[in-house]
Amino acid sequence: MADKTENKVTNRKKIHFFREKKWIMAYWFKTSRKAQFTEEYLLRQWNIWWKGDFDSISDQMFQEIFTWIKDTVRTMTKDEIKKKRHDITDCRPMPLYIRQLANKKGYYVKKCSTRKHPLKVSGYAIFKKQKDKKAVYGKKFDLTVQQVIKILEAKEDK
Repeated sequence: MADKTENKVTNRKKIHFFREKKWIMAYWFKTSRKAQFTEEYLLRQWNIWWKGDFDSISDQMFQEIFTWIKDTVRTMTKDEIKKKRHDITDCRPMPLYIRQLANKKGYYVKKCSTRKHPLKVSGYAIFKKQKDKKAVYGKKFDLTVQQVIKILEAKEDK
């Protein structure tokens, strides 16, 4: 019996930037005048921004997030939520290795500024050129360092 419980916990889907996404949703629901806080609306909005994280409303992890966001929005102010959201943001600078690898492969990697874009995660996106507005990979700055390295290493040198 104990083994089945352990499997449920270890079989959870890996969601990148999970903590940031929770705080982003809490901030969005706290500041959005048109948002109705229901399970359906939360799942719909989550899937618009980060498709594929949850299979359905009945997903146990989704239910836990729904409860957490509901409590957070109810008990915290907009400024408190915003501060917590920025506190958990990955503020580390981009590793030099990634810049060098991207340049060698003919790409440019940008890291998202969550101060300018509070509803985006603090990940990376890969562009063909530095001035490009449209990313080739990671259109919503949702790539991790490991994903960027994997994509770039698979590309040929320019």
